[in-house]
Amino acid sequence: MSERPKRSYRIGEIAKLFGIGIDSLRYYERIGILSPRREVNGYRTYALEDMCRIALIKELRRLDVPMQQIKDYVDDQTVEGTVRLIGREIELVDQRIEELQERKRTMRERLEGIERAQAQKTGGFSLVHHPARRCVELAARLERDEEMDFAIQRLHKRHEDEIPHLGTLAIGAFLSTEDLCSGKTNIYEAVFFVLPDDAVACDFELSAGPYLTYWYRGSYQQNGTILNRMLRYADEHALNVVGDPFEIYAVDNRDTSVEEEFLTRVELPVALPCRAGSK
Repeated sequence: MSERPKRSYRIGEIAKLFGIGIDSLRYYERIGILSPRREVNGYRTYALEDMCRIALIKELRRLDVPMQQIKDYVDDQTVEGTVRLIGREIELVDQRIEELQERKRTMRERLEGIERAQAQKTGGFSLVHHPARRCVELAARLERDEEMDFAIQRLHKRHEDEIPHLGTLAIGAFLSTEDLCSGKTNIYEAVFFVLPDDAVACDFELSAGPYLTYWYRGSYQQNGTILNRMLRYADEHALNVVGDPFEIYAVDNRDTSVEEEFLTRVELPVALPCRAGSK
């Protein structure tokens, strides 16, 4: 014989049954959405009709319906009100579907970026022609990884409404050439994001043109040696350096805590040598 449901339940039983915190149930009572009865000893008891209301509240909160809107509905629950609420729920579900589709798109972009990085060959010089790249920037002297991470978060906070998905952004940093010349490596002058489109106002542009490029894996302490090699290569091939060097982080601590798996691209803007007879 099946057990008949009880006519009333204590707050702890309701919290366990619905997976709702006791503090939340007390909050619903304070704002007037729930009105549990009190026993002689002061304990709250919830009747079966209260349980129906709690189930409705939980469903609507999962869709982020505001508490005031929920209260207005349960205070005057009519067929007309239910029709309006269902229409609102449909709108919220459609919005959630769009958000999830966008999240799926950005996750797929990030996965494809990691897969490309895994296949990237390292250790050789190449001359790559880039279009103009629009960027936002945070200028700061950065000497430690923690400072770099904090600067990235500050820059993202500044632009998170326009570029919410940090994981898919191309993140870079300008190396301090002054410190490199004095033998100090892994010191930066600014961090920047390459913007994915024209929707965000930029702080500067990486100009279109050729960039001497070098990929490496592992510690950022290598960048001083690598940049010196790039400068020698540019000199040997009559490439005129026309701007400051910077790094782009293809795989960093957003993707792995294993330093040997970091993948970084150093870029040095250059001008090609003039051909004989050209003006």
